[in-house]
Amino acid sequence: MLELFSLTDLTGTLAFAVIALSYVMTRIFWLRIVAVVGLFLQIAYFRLTGSDTMAGIGWDLIFVAINLVMIFLLVRERASLTLPEKDAPMLRQSFAGLDDAQIARLLKAADWRDAQPGETLTKQDHAVDSLFFLCSGRASVEVNGSFETYLEKGSFIGEIAYLTGNLATATVVIDEPSRVLAFSKQRMAKVTNQDSRIAGIIYELLGRDLAQKMRRSNTRRVLLQDESDVL
Repeated sequence: MLELFSLTDLTGTLAFAVIALSYVMTRIFWLRIVAVVGLFLQIAYFRLTGSDTMAGIGWDLIFVAINLVMIFLLVRERASLTLPEKDAPMLRQSFAGLDDAQIARLLKAADWRDAQPGETLTKQDHAVDSLFFLCSGRASVEVNGSFETYLEKGSFIGEIAYLTGNLATATVVIDEPSRVLAFSKQRMAKVTNQDSRIAGIIYELLGRDLAQKMRRSNTRRVLLQDESDVL
């Protein structure tokens, strides 16, 4: 039993367990931190075995150096990623689940726009080049020329076309002076491909937003049907 649980075996088991843990982590920064810890433990294990493992230790040191350089670059990038001060509270609330650096990275895929009443963001049966997020103001939704509903602050616009790649299912027109984030599809794809956490949160938010819109739309149809039955 003592041999089974020797310091060498425990160190080796812990080293490989920590390295295995790094493989399932989704946040690249912490993945690299955990990987470095695992590699140092592996070096300690190689030293404790006392066997000819200089090749293994050498490669571990190379992997540690690579990860340390990447950690330095990530820290430097995060230091440069700051949120606009006046928009920070709104952005943190709207994109809950992402840290400030991830939100700032997401903003690199977007352009701020001041939209005026009458401006059309999406047109039914037309291609949609951007995914819009309504930061302030209000927009109206029309389907087949008929008013469907209003969209308020915190709503996505063009999410169905973004998710499916199909044409817009509705026409969305700005009703009052609004501030909008227009996410480029190409730039958004680049950001989400680089960070699975951002991708997961965005798809979760889009799904939740779409579900809320469908509930509102269904409720409106029921109310209109009830009014029609009364008349």
